[in-house]
Parts: sequence; C-alpha cells; structure tokens
Amino acid sequence: MLNKPLKRICICIIVLCTLGAFVSKGSVLVQDTDSLSATKSNDPFAPYVKSIPRVLETLSSANSGSGNKAITTKEIVFASKNNINKVYAIMAYPRKAGKYPAILFLHGGSGNAAGLRELIEKFAAKGYVALACDMPGYCDIDNTPHSTGPWKAHPAPDEQPRFNVAAGLQNSSLVDAEVAGLQAFNLLASQNNVDTKNIGITGFSWGGYSTTMLSGLLGNRVKAAYSYWGCGFYDKGSFWKELISKLPEDVKEKWLIWFDAGRRAPNIKARYFIEAASNDTYFWPDAVSATLNAIPGAKNHSWGPNVNHSLVPTSAPMQELYLDYQLKGEGNPFAEVKIAKVQDQADGSRKVTINLKSIKGAPVSVKLYYSIKDATWQKREWMPINAERQKENTYEVVIPSAIVARQINFFAHLTDSRNVLTSSDLY
Repeated sequence: MLNKPLKRICICIIVLCTLGAFVSKGSVLVQDTDSLSATKSNDPFAPYVKSIPRVLETLSSANSGSGNKAITTKEIVFASKNNINKVYAIMAYPRKAGKYPAILFLHGGSGNAAGLRELIEKFAAKGYVALACDMPGYCDIDNTPHSTGPWKAHPAPDEQPRFNVAAGLQNSSLVDAEVAGLQAFNLLASQNNVDTKNIGITGFSWGGYSTTMLSGLLGNRVKAAYSYWGCGFYDKGSFWKELISKLPEDVKEKWLIWFDAGRRAPNIKARYFIEAASNDTYFWPDAVSATLNAIPGAKNHSWGPNVNHSLVPTSAPMQELYLDYQLKGEGNPFAEVKIAKVQDQADGSRKVTINLKSIKGAPVSVKLYYSIKDATWQKREWMPINAERQKENTYEVVIPSAIVARQINFFAHLTDSRNVLTSSDLY
C-alpha cells in the first residue's frame, strides 16, 4: 500500500496528466486528441531541446568596425543530429566585453546562412550576439558547401521529403532543419557574452515557420519571436494544404502532431509577432489566424494589404524596432488593434468600431481594408476605407450596404508615426 504523502503525489500526477490532454478554447475545456497520442518519448525533437552542438571547425574570424560598433564575425561548422550532419553557421558579436541580448536568424526556403551575413553583422554592431545557420532540409543544397548530410540528396525545392514520415518520423528532412535550429539556439545561448534571459528568434518564410516551431519547442527560453509570413496549421490554409490532404490518414496525423508549427504554438512563451501578407501564396490568412489564436500569451501581427510573400519598405525597420523593444527595452511597444464592435445598420450598412492600445504618439492613419470573397486569397483586391476618430484611441468605419451585400472579409490597419504597421484580427 502507498503511504499517505505518496498517495497524494500520485493522485496529483494523475490529475495533471488528465488535464494535459485538454486545451482551453475560450471558457470551455475541449479534449485535444493530438495531445493524447503525442508523448514526449516519441517527439523527434525532444533529445535536442537542450543539446549544445560540438563545434567541428572555425573557418574564419574577422574584426570590423570601430568604437562601439566594433564587431567580430566568425564562420564555423558544428555537428548536428548526433553527428549525422555538419552545419555551417555565421556568428557576429560586439568586441567589447559584456553580456548582450542574442538573436537567432533563420533563412527561407532555398536560402542559406551566408545570405544573412549582412543582417547579423548589422545587429552585432547594434549590441547583439547574432547567429545564422544553414537549415538542412530546406536550404540551397548547391550553395551550402560546408553543410553536409544525407538530406543533400534531395533537391532544395522538393517538398516531398519534408512530409515523408510514413516509414518513421526521422525520415522527414524537417527533423534535420529543426534540430539544426535547436542546436544553433543552444550554441548561441551557451556563449559567455550572451544574456540568456533576452534571446530572440526571427526568420523568413520557411524560416518563419521555424521561428514559430522553435519558439514552441523552446518555450520560455525564447523572449521574443518575429516571423515573416511563416506560421503553422498548414492543413487549414497553405501552399501545402493539398499535399497534406492527400497523405494517408495515419501519416497525415503523425506529421501534423510533430511537424506542424501550429500544434506547437500553445507552448510559445515568447512575445510573438508575425508580419503576414494578405495575398500570400504560401501562408494563407486561415493558417496565420489559427496560429495566432493558438498562442496563449502576448502576440501581435500585421496584414500586408495586397502583399504576396515579399518584404515591404517598413519590414526591416519594424523587425529592428520590435526586437530592440522586446530584448533591450528600448523604444516603445507596437500598438494593438482590435475590432471592438460590429453593428449591422438598418440601411444594410455595417458600422465597425476599432480600439487601439499601447499607442505612443498620434497614429498616422487608421483604415479598414476589405475584400470580396469571390476569389482565392492570392487574387483578392483589398480596398481601404478611412476610419474616423471618435475619441482617444477609438475609431469608426461605416461599410456601405452595397459592399456588405457582396460578402466580405475585413480587418483594421494602423500606421503609426514610426511607420510601424499593425492590424486587427481578420473578420
């Protein structure tokens, strides 16, 4: 028989395990079938969450800049995935001794770490320890000479290896990519000059997916995440939706549980921002919205009206401002935009009330963008209507009845005095 203290402990464990199979949806607890079948022992990434990789080689080390902007840039190769892969990385950091916030930069599909060199050196000169690595499984196999492994047998644009889990989870080339990302993060965090309480992740496209995925895997070790386009819930609306739908049911379930970044989103503790594109070919608004809804903590976003998977003039400054605020406490937060009320009017029009929060200084413009639901997301035309200020941080828009009658989607959109863009949820 169990003694009383031990019995109480066992009862608590049983209760906690039972609650772990449920997720909160509003005020209702609903059973999460993914959680029931997903145990940590099966997780292909669990062995690497705290794995610091061995540096195999330092290819180069160079100093540049002067004064407070003096930095050192190193090119290295580290062992990844139990020495199966070799991964090239670039690290840049201030030459002045001290503790600095750090950022992991993740390239997009068919990219490489070398393409991010200028960006990481820019952030190093601003007082960050910055690192970028080749992401095996979706990097450019023809332009990554120092990164090697079995994944290089697959052409970079080939999507199939990323979804190949029929014969085992380890067969997906995304294991190679995300393990490299985890180990790159751990290598960054292990540096003596890194303030481990202030580490961020940012990435583009597939690197945005990895930003979301790694933030979910690493939990409270990530302070801030900034994703360009990449999210989770591929099955809800993405370039890969059809491919996933054609997988055998058991294979599809495995992939979604372990490799879909949206299923990892409930564990994101970072302050999360996604710069989404309203007309994106790859990450559709359905998937972006589902990912944001799954993140329990601080999150924000913008919808780039009529933008399809491309950076806009505000992109780089926004990334910089966001990370500076979240990791250094410099500057001001991004404003939050919420649609507070939607009222149908007697004449068939629709009045939309917009509330703004965390505004520092006057907004430059507040608009409502709408599109007619008669085309795919990529072919939509988003049209603006100017919002009228009612009182401090409250605005109103009236959508004409002729537009309402055609069935629309819409969102509120703010431009502040820094040219920072933030948006409401999509309605």
